[in-house]
Amino acid sequence: MITREVGRAWKFFKEKGFKQTLFSREAPFLIQFGKYGVCGVISVVVLALVIYLGEALTPQYFSNDLPDKTIAWNTAVLHFIAFVPSNFVAYGLNRWLVFTPGRHSGRKELSLFTIISLLSFSIGEVLPFWLINNLDLPRPVVHFSFIISSAMVNFVCRKFLVFEK
Repeated sequence: MITREVGRAWKFFKEKGFKQTLFSREAPFLIQFGKYGVCGVISVVVLALVIYLGEALTPQYFSNDLPDKTIAWNTAVLHFIAFVPSNFVAYGLNRWLVFTPGRHSGRKELSLFTIISLLSFSIGEVLPFWLINNLDLPRPVVHFSFIISSAMVNFVCRKFLVFEK
């Protein structure tokens, strides 16, 4: 099955070329999922930049002198702040490069996209909170666990609930 999917993707790429493959929403699954992954990476870069800036500009909220519960709460707040620009980047890129819009109006599409993102964000936020309070892991590991747990939910929900016609 995997070799068949790789073959379909390669054939599509050879026939269409890079530019058409990049902008085609009717690409084979592996290409579509790959583009989704690239959009996700760009969104994560935005998230990480905002988190980095938040920690750099407000180090007093992440000092090792603070109790773990305070640091965990401040990290959750920072994740929520970083969520906003990251979500808009993810929405714009996914609508442009990956999924076929048109199932819902633009406003409803963005609302559903954001609700799904907030749901996965909330689920993903539980794990970092627990990791900080119980395992005393470094914050980069905590941020990474948040990103992975959120990404797993999003592709399926976005493909089948938000964009699929």
